[in-house]
Amino acid sequence: MHLMEELASGVAHDFNNRLQNMASALSLMRARVAAGCTSDLDSLIEVAERSLVSASKLAHHLMNIGRNTDVQAGNVFQLNDVLLSMNDLLHCAAGDRVDLRLIMSASTTAVRCDPHLLECAIINLVINSRDAMPKGGTITIETSTTCSSEGDNGYRYVTLCVTDSGDGISSDVIAKVFEPFFTTKPNGVGTGLGLPMVRHFVDQARGHIEVHSAPHQGTCVRINLPIATER
Repeated sequence: MHLMEELASGVAHDFNNRLQNMASALSLMRARVAAGCTSDLDSLIEVAERSLVSASKLAHHLMNIGRNTDVQAGNVFQLNDVLLSMNDLLHCAAGDRVDLRLIMSASTTAVRCDPHLLECAIINLVINSRDAMPKGGTITIETSTTCSSEGDNGYRYVTLCVTDSGDGISSDVIAKVFEPFFTTKPNGVGTGLGLPMVRHFVDQARGHIEVHSAPHQGTCVRINLPIATER
C-alpha cells in the first residue's frame, strides 16, 4: 500500500479512537440526565474534553511532521501520573462490560517520551483488549520497574503491562500482530493499525514491546521504556 494511504489510514484510526471516547462519554451523560443522576457529569465532561484536546494535539503533531518541523522527544514525567490522569478516559474506552484495574508501582516510574503518543498507545491497547472480550472481562494495567533482558548493558526500565482476560491468540497470530493492516477483527471493526502504531511509539522511545498470549488464556502486552532521570 502507498505510504500516503498508510498515513491516512493511521490518522483515521487514531481519530476514530478519540471519537469513540467522546461518543461514549456523551452517551453516558445522556443516560445519566434521563435518569436524573447529574452529580457525576463533571468527570464525563472531562473525558469528552480530554478526547477533543487529544484529537487537536494529534492534528498539530501531524502538521509539524508535514512541515518538517522538529518535534522534541518529550519531557521527563511519571508514568503513574499519566495513568492516573487518564483514569476516567480509560474507563470510558473500556466500556461498561469491562472491569478496568490499575496497579501502580511504588518505585520510580519516570520516563522521557512524547506524552501524547504514550496516551495514544495506552488507549489503543485498552481498546484492543476491550474488543477481545465482547462479553466483558477484566483489563489490568500495571506498572513496575525491571532490568533489561535484552543484553543492552543492563539498563533499567519502566514496565507497562496491559493484560486482558479474553480468549487469547495463537503463536502464529502473535507473529503477525505488528504487521500493518493485519487484524483478526471483523470487517469494519479493526484497521490493523493499532499495534503497529504502538510499536512505532515504543521504538521512538527506545524501548521494547512484547506480546504474550495463548488460546483461552488472555493476552498481555508488555512495554519496557527506559527509566529517565530528571533534568
